[in-house]
Amino acid sequence: MISFDKLKESAATLADGAARVTEDLVQKGKKQVDQLALENKLAKAQRQLGALVYSLRKNGETNEELIDRYVQVVAQVEAELAALAQLPKEEQPQPQQTVTTYCPQCGAEVDPGAIFCPRCGNGL
Repeated sequence: MISFDKLKESAATLADGAARVTEDLVQKGKKQVDQLALENKLAKAQRQLGALVYSLRKNGETNEELIDRYVQVVAQVEAELAALAQLPKEEQPQPQQTVTTYCPQCGAEVDPGAIFCPRCGNGL
């Protein structure tokens, strides 16, 4: 017959194993969420860069300084994605809270770092 202490020890071992597996799954899921957030941020930055270049070209204007600034933002997000891919699961960064801002002219939601409104083109 199995003693109560043996049964209790087996249950504790199983619970510890389940806790480790759960923690691994949480870390993997967290990394995927962080990666998805960065990929969305990258896509948004690339769209803004494209909209800026299009707007400038359409109006016959140039603003290399502003274009360079957007290119730097894209490069920074790409570097964050590369760094995230290299991190072991226990060193993943905590998600940052984002601040939602709105265009004062049309009320559209804009990124906090945006230079112009994506809806109405108002300078921010």
